Amino acid sequence: MSEVWQDLRYALRTLRHAPGFAAVAILTLAVGIGANTAIFSFVSATLLNPLPYSTGNRIVRVLEKPPGGGPTARNGISTLNYLDWQAQNTVFEYMAPQTGGGMVLTGHGDPVMLAGSRVGVHFFDIFGMKPALGRFFLADEDQLGKEKVVVLSSVLWRDRFGSDQDISGKKIVLDGQPYTVVGVLPLGSAFDRGSAQFFRPLAFEPSNMTRNFHWFGSLALLKPGVTFEQAQK
Repeated sequence: MSEVWQDLRYALRTLRHAPGFAAVAILTLAVGIGANTAIFSFVSATLLNPLPYSTGNRIVRVLEKPPGGGPTARNGISTLNYLDWQAQNTVFEYMAPQTGGGMVLTGHGDPVMLAGSRVGVHFFDIFGMKPALGRFFLADEDQLGKEKVVVLSSVLWRDRFGSDQDISGKKIVLDGQPYTVVGVLPLGSAFDRGSAQFFRPLAFEPSNMTRNFHWFGSLALLKPGVTFEQAQK
């Protein structure tokens, strides 16, 4: 210990006599420690810890593998391919397509662009989620003419709608079209940290019915007892 204290006193004297060097050394240490902490936090959240859902160990992402691509090459999914997978699926309890879909909200203060997501009707079933208010999507609300419904994030519900407890069933205007609010996500869920402020059903239009336009991704929930390796075959 005496040698340690000698080294420490020597280091302090050196730093005191070279304040410029001391400042650079301290700044370098701070940046290095901060970067390592951030990297560890990211790795811990995404790789080491399980997903914060009751079904987290069964949630998988589904994408297409392009012909002739390498072992890690992936494409988005075309509509007809997805519908075939959905009809022929034997390993997933639920499948849900997902893509973006920002819209402008009007009628509640100044018009504002909201980040949205278009998802399959079983999207929240995959995560084992329950709404804080109202409900999630019905089985037929991914059909054209029935898709004008939205689920709000708890943050948007609080900040833009004043935590209105009676929001379910009310209409809001998105891109000039009326949509019915059917539910609100629970406060404190992982969705609060995501970019999407609202969710609406992804309804496939006739122009989407092709195999050569790869425009969305998909999530799925493995059936109990089905392994990831089995689902890949």
